[in-house]
Amino acid sequence: MVQESRVVQTDKTEFPTQFFLLINNIDGPRLQTEKAQMVLSLLAALPVFHVVASVDHVNAPLLWDQVKADRFNWLWYDTTTYEAYEEETSYENSLLVQGGESNALTAIKHVLSGLTPNARAIFLFLCRHQLDHQKDSSYKGLSFHGLYRACREQFLVNTDMTLRAQLIEFRDHKLIGSKKGQDGVEMLMATAIPSVLKQVVDDCS
Repeated sequence: MVQESRVVQTDKTEFPTQFFLLINNIDGPRLQTEKAQMVLSLLAALPVFHVVASVDHVNAPLLWDQVKADRFNWLWYDTTTYEAYEEETSYENSLLVQGGESNALTAIKHVLSGLTPNARAIFLFLCRHQLDHQKDSSYKGLSFHGLYRACREQFLVNTDMTLRAQLIEFRDHKLIGSKKGQDGVEMLMATAIPSVLKQVVDDCS
């Protein structure tokens, strides 16, 4: 595909019309690879080819180096709706679970890149705790109070409200899930499989 796009760039044949490519979430997990973004940028650089795309993450421009950014030559418009992703997520449980290990790892790294150092440390602590107990069949997750106590000891949060706000962001990105234990206590767990969590921890260490 890369070779074909370069051929189109050098072909002097007159194009009969204009081409418009509409992309919903150009920073989505399956389009975050170097090859995908390079091909899209080469197409966008064609005089008759126009790319109209949306992004979901505030740090989406980090996907493009200066060369790709120049090829895209974006015009930016803020069209935030602030609506929940109910329609988009009604057909799947979690991209981190169903997208394969490679896509899950890419998606998690993309989310973590936009978090504060303390927020990343909180998520990584939860991952490490989960990996340390992965062979324990009775392990149901880490309680909120257990996580809060550990985060306070590491000076990652100073109030439980701060931690609750951070957990909401984790949930919005499908990084964590929770369920009630038999005693009614909320237990928190990362949604990715252990092999992905281990790779995330290793890469961030």
